[in-house]
Amino acid sequence: MQKTLIKQHFFIFFVLVLFFLVSGCSGKVKNCEFSPDLERIGESALENQENLSETELRAAKMRCDF
Repeated sequence: MQKTLIKQHFFIFFVLVLFFLVSGCSGKVKNCEFSPDLERIGESALENQENLSETELRAAKMRCDF
């Protein structure tokens, strides 16, 4: 009985510390920019000149200030 009580207290403490750590870090990300990676899209278009439907158009860059 005593051993499970200690495990419960440790688990509650661990979850609370993890919650405060994650919630504290989420407010530090500001000024995120998303832009297409035109270099990779261009390279993919050159590789697939015969069949442009296979061109990878989902390449992007992401930059954030922390």
